[in-house]
Amino acid sequence: MDKPLFRIIDYKNPIVIQTLSLYSSTIIALILGVFTGIINTRMLGPEGYGILAFFGAITGFTVLFFRFGSFSAAGVLLAQCKDDIKSRELTGASIVLAFIIGIFYSCFIFFISFYVDTWFHVEIGWILRWASFMLVALPMTLLIPQIGRGMNAIHRLSIFNILQPLLYLGGAFLLLFSVKIEPVHLILLNMITTVIAIFVVIYTFHPLFSHLRETIGIIHQKTKEYGFQLYIGQIADQSTTQLNGLIIPLFINTTQLGFFSLAMMITTPIAGLSQSLSISLFRNFAQLEEIPKKVIYYNAAWLIMCAILLNVFGGFIIGLLLSKAFLPVVPLLLPMSIAVFFQGMYQPYNLFLGAKLCGKWLRNISIIECCINVAATLLLIPLFGTFGAALAILCGYSSFYFGSLYYYKKYRSQLQ
Repeated sequence: MDKPLFRIIDYKNPIVIQTLSLYSSTIIALILGVFTGIINTRMLGPEGYGILAFFGAITGFTVLFFRFGSFSAAGVLLAQCKDDIKSRELTGASIVLAFIIGIFYSCFIFFISFYVDTWFHVEIGWILRWASFMLVALPMTLLIPQIGRGMNAIHRLSIFNILQPLLYLGGAFLLLFSVKIEPVHLILLNMITTVIAIFVVIYTFHPLFSHLRETIGIIHQKTKEYGFQLYIGQIADQSTTQLNGLIIPLFINTTQLGFFSLAMMITTPIAGLSQSLSISLFRNFAQLEEIPKKVIYYNAAWLIMCAILLNVFGGFIIGLLLSKAFLPVVPLLLPMSIAVFFQGMYQPYNLFLGAKLCGKWLRNISIIECCINVAATLLLIPLFGTFGAALAILCGYSSFYFGSLYYYKKYRSQLQ
């Protein structure tokens, strides 16, 4: 008789411990997010929540262009580095680069804040100007996961995953009993708690800021060899994946964007275990010739189970926790859960190819997804609204999965 899955898994294995640690932190963050989501939706209503979602959409979209491949290059260098002092110097240099990039990003947001209201027919420009000074720290949120997985410091990533939503939840409760909550309050609260969490986690990395010129030069060289190719690909697929956040307000309104963002928030955790497992294996992938088959099988089983459960109970949970005003989210769960299934399935392949420095292949996959994202988004949103946006996400994620699978098999064939 086959052993049950929980008896097969070796819970003493460091990779299993790291995966469960990171995913547990994701689940805790999700639970905290449920409570903050209840506060956000019930206090702001669909219209106010739409403004909150639009702020997240525009900052999440634009910050993707302010990486330039340096963060990915730093992550790979850390994964390859065997010397603790050098690792800390690489961490310190990458933090300095992220801070410099953050200053440029802050100025960019301040500049576009004078035009956003005209472009999208919203009233959020003044909020962007207020928040722009704290947005210096936003690029750092893209660097921290690279440092964590490069140093194999998975427990520190777990701290970051939990700390920010925990601080946000505490601050939201204080606001709840202090003022009449408006979108600007929660936006500024989110930025303040993000900055605090960044400082705490950076401290745990124990960065060194010696030999900065030399170390930044090493990161720059790796960026030219590998990081920039990956950056082009990431811009192509990630920015176009988030294009929905700008197209929905343009063709419909920010309220519908709020519904779509909620559907994303509810379904995204399905791929959380896949991401946690792949991040935990990133350093090992650099030494392995193939992905262990049990990683693929367990990953697929988990994703299928979660997608089924979400579609069975999703409507009940939304009506119970949020309110009936947010029930338009329910029809989006099926296409979004299928999309996130493919997102979870490509995680091991994507990080394996990244660990093998296959930047050009990853760029090619991303460019293909980019073309599909743009075509699907511009075609389906005007026709089907937010449901069309969910279908566009499905098209993009599935194309990335099949592209990753193709290049993984190509890599394996070259070894034979």
